[in-house]
Amino acid sequence: MNLALGKYWNALSRNKFLNFMIGRTVVPDLPDYKPDITVLIAAYNEEESLANTIRSIQAQSYLPKKIIVIDDCSTDRTGEIAKSMGVITLRMDKNVGSKARAQNYALSGTDLVDTELFLTLDADTILDQGALEKLVPPLADPKMFSTCGFVIPQIVNNFWNTARFGQYVYGIGLAKEAQDNIGVPLVSSGCFSLFKTALVRQLGGFPAEAIIEDIPLTWKAYIAGYSVKLVPKAVCYPIDPATREVYIKQCCRWQSGIFQSMALYKWQLWKKKRLALLLYWYVLSGLLMPLAYFPVAAYIAYSLATGASIPTALLFWVGFDLSLTFLYIMYGGVKYYGYRKSFKAWLFYWAIAPVDGYIFLKTIWNEWILGKRLTVWHKGH
Repeated sequence: MNLALGKYWNALSRNKFLNFMIGRTVVPDLPDYKPDITVLIAAYNEEESLANTIRSIQAQSYLPKKIIVIDDCSTDRTGEIAKSMGVITLRMDKNVGSKARAQNYALSGTDLVDTELFLTLDADTILDQGALEKLVPPLADPKMFSTCGFVIPQIVNNFWNTARFGQYVYGIGLAKEAQDNIGVPLVSSGCFSLFKTALVRQLGGFPAEAIIEDIPLTWKAYIAGYSVKLVPKAVCYPIDPATREVYIKQCCRWQSGIFQSMALYKWQLWKKKRLALLLYWYVLSGLLMPLAYFPVAAYIAYSLATGASIPTALLFWVGFDLSLTFLYIMYGGVKYYGYRKSFKAWLFYWAIAPVDGYIFLKTIWNEWILGKRLTVWHKGH
């Protein structure tokens, strides 16, 4: 029911014998593997952030062969800024409103993306100087489909993006690393992932049937027998939501993308059993956690107010969760934003939990019960 299980799974799955027993092959990186890379940036009205994104790519220790900005009919200076910085700029004939379709537009021309690898990068995301270089070595494995990096908010200055900071440090640093250690990161994140061009084309490009493109492509790769690798030392910094409205819209889109992808692939997910088990555990825990959160919080508040005793098992469970998240967020976050913001991130991580539970329940009700699929991508900062 809580991510502490992921911590134990993380540690256990590093054991060579257990890796052998679950059939996971650990392939060593090949340092001499240095293929050409094309960077794809799908952009719509990103004039405020695009220049910083391009500059961060141009400052990489491993320079790409090409940088391509796909301008989805922006109404601001997005295309003009891209051209002024000397990158290839494609402007769509009409607004497609879909990151998947925009990226597929660039991939459809083999003369444009003619490199062995290509990187997807959000137009509001900047990179550590060596981030791209760190994603390359695992792709020397012929069965490796993509690699993805660690995500930290570019701006941490209010409740919403500070809470997201805590979610990234704890969720990626614990749950996603645990998933990686058993060979099934649930998503090769679209904000910063490196792909094998031929394999993506072989699978038909980025799926456009769901509201998001990265999750269905990751699962499609697993179903086809390929692997995905998380590289925690490759760090990217997107601009995360700074308001309640944008935060809720982003989370609804992410949750809808998961449920739409599960509906899209259905029983095919069981071709990668560990993936299917993780997904159904995710749904089960997501359903039960909001139902437990409010009664437990109310019971503890009532007990404290009336002086009634609280069962030891309940105190242990709550204390363990609070302590684990505190230690993990403080340890993982301090190198990015210091002790004070990391402490706030821990507090806000728990304060925002009811919002996340509400979004989960609302989204699964709309997507799977009412059949009201989210089809419009609302993006903002």
